[in-house]
This record gives sequence, structure tokens and C-alpha cells, in this order.
Amino acid sequence: MDEERRKNIFNGDAEWALGFLAAKKDVDDMFFYKYHVDNEGRLARLFWADSKSCADFSIFGDVLVFDTTYKTNKYHKPLVVLAGVDNHLNSTIFCCALLSDERIETYEWVLNTFVEAMKGRKPVAVMTDGDSAMRRAIKNLLPDACHRLCSWHLHRNARSNIRCEEFNNRLYNLMARKCSTLEFENRWVRLVNECGVVENEWVKKLYRRKRLWAEAYLRGHFFAGMRSTQRCEKMNALLNEYLNEKMRLYEFVRSFDLAIAWLRHTESKAVHKSENTKPVLTTILSELEGSAAEMFTRNVFFMVRKHLNRQGLLISEGWSEEGGSRTYYYSKYGGHEISWRVDYDRSMEKLICSCMKFESKGIPCAHMFRVMVVEGMNRIPEACISKRWTKGVYCTNNGMKAFVADEQLTQMA
Repeated sequence: MDEERRKNIFNGDAEWALGFLAAKKDVDDMFFYKYHVDNEGRLARLFWADSKSCADFSIFGDVLVFDTTYKTNKYHKPLVVLAGVDNHLNSTIFCCALLSDERIETYEWVLNTFVEAMKGRKPVAVMTDGDSAMRRAIKNLLPDACHRLCSWHLHRNARSNIRCEEFNNRLYNLMARKCSTLEFENRWVRLVNECGVVENEWVKKLYRRKRLWAEAYLRGHFFAGMRSTQRCEKMNALLNEYLNEKMRLYEFVRSFDLAIAWLRHTESKAVHKSENTKPVLTTILSELEGSAAEMFTRNVFFMVRKHLNRQGLLISEGWSEEGGSRTYYYSKYGGHEISWRVDYDRSMEKLICSCMKFESKGIPCAHMFRVMVVEGMNRIPEACISKRWTKGVYCTNNGMKAFVADEQLTQMA
């Protein structure tokens, strides 16, 4: 088998791939690539990231999504794509790596190289499909990052291990339920008892990892609204359509580079529309809605407007005042068993809600909007606007100018 593999990489296949990346480096100063060879001098790991990826990570690198695919190259080796989400809710690729195996030390090499490529900056949150070696590498190299397991993969694994439709459906709902940890624990006990899976080993293992998948334990940690790696997998599906499985290494790396350029080009029209047009205002709170439309990108604005509409369904449960701060209490119309608390610092115009929507997604919640209405605000306070969701964020982030593709790179694509 080893002899056959050696035949597949004859005529300097690896050298050609490295030569292509070196040529990219010549015309793009921020382009980064690194490789590792094994004891026999064979290429074992290859990592690369271009200037657009580095620029994107400097702004949108708070959340990192790991995705590993296989049947994308002639050698059937793992292709790791590290991605995130930009201010238009589009997927953005931070780097790519071709590996020879999936050992812990291999993933640690990827993470070390990634941090080196991104000038030492690390993400605050990481999402993976649950691979144990990847999870261990993240714990070792990114100990301060909040790690989340993909809900889609967990649900798929639950269906494979537990042949109980009721359990799987209730588990999925519990996974996403925004509740206290005490309520989660009570619901979990009822779930496993009523479905008869108390002694199931897979269920026990799942429960031990609850802090990696239960919304009750992840509330307040920013994940840009993502709960699964499906976004990344859909992006990879588009890229894979562009690639030929029988390509040699050099052809694969070159074609993958062209595929990313093509993917970015297809998204540029939506970005242009978002940056240069204003959506039609539909609510009676035209000043607040107009403020949101002015600040946020188009896709994020539509998400924000849903919460602006929902503020009208809230019932006041009273308020209190202490010093320069006010505290408002609200419940949902027809659902008084759930209540929320909003603390409003009048001097700093800062709002903090117990639902933690702003901390988790970076957008103001309906409860915050209700306080804005009561306080007579006509604009969203600066403290309630996350810069990573705003228009022109490249220009407002530490003076960084918007990325402009080099003509030579464009001609190459």
C-alpha cells in the first residue's frame, strides 16, 4: 500500500503544490503557508491562509468553526477548514489544512500554526463536530475558548445510538432550550426516566458533556447565533462541486484557491446590496427601526427587526430605581411563568438583560427594545450595538481599511 501511495505522488507533486503557494506569497505579502514533513521526508501536513482570510479573522475571529471533510482529494486525506461568520451572516474561510492523520498532535500543529498565522490572536469560542482528538487539542491549545459541540451532529448520533423517537425529539428541544441550569437538570431527569434510558452508557456520556452542548450552560457565551457546523458544511459542499476528487495535490491546492475566490465573488453582490441600500421600514417605531437599518448590515437588520416587533408582546411586571439605574421586569403576554429583568444604567445608556441575547448573539433583544420605548429613545444606544455586525466594519475596526484584492491575484483567479 505504501508503494502504491508513493506512485501517486511521483514527479514532484508536493513540490509543485509548495511552489504554487510560494508564488502566492510573492504577490501577497500577508499570505501565509507552512508545511511539515515526516521522518522519511514526505509531506505530512500543509496549511495556508491568504490576506483576505487574515483580515477577516482580525475582525470576525471571535468564533471559530472546525470542519473536516475527506473525499476531496486523490489521497483521501482529511481537509480541515477553519471558518467563521462575517457581518453579513455569510461564511468566511480563515484557513485550510491538508493532513495525513487525525491524531491529537496533528490538530495541535494546526492550531499552533493557525495562531501563528493570525499574529497570536485566539478565538473566544470554538465549535466542532465532536471529534475527540480535536476536542483534546482545543483544550490544550485554546484553554480559554468556550467550546461548543455541533447540535446537528449530536442529534444525528442520538438517532444512531438511541432507538427512541420520543427521546430524540425531546433531547433536541432540551438542547436548544433557553432556561436556567436548575430547570435543565429537572427536565433531564424526567427525560431519561420517562424514556427508560437511565442506564444507557451513551446517554451517561452525553450528560457528562452537557456543558458543551446544552444552551442552559452556554447562555451568555458568544457564538454569533450558530449552533451547528452545518453552515460550514454547506460551504464545503459548494467548494467540493468545484473540485475534482482525482486531482493531484498541486491541482487540488490550486483549484481550491480558485474555488474560494469564486465563492467570495458570488457573495460580493449581496454585500454590495447590504452596504449601499436601505430596507423598507415596516414597524410603527420608525426611529428605532431606522436606527437599526442605518447601523446593521441588511441580514442582521432583519434579525434585529424581529425582536423589535416582539417588544409589543411584553407585559410590564413593574420597575424599581436605585441611584442612576432603573430595573424593569417583564413577562410574555399569555406566559407569566417566565419573566425577564432589564437593568438600565441611565448615565452610560447601557442595558443588560437576563435573557443574555446580546451576550450570546450580539444583538439587542425584545426586552431591551421595550425599555428603549418606555424611556423614549429614538436611537439604539451605542452600548447595545456590536461592531462586528455593523456596515463598513473593516473601516471602523482599529483603522483597518477594507480589503482590496490585488490585480495579479484577480487575474490568476
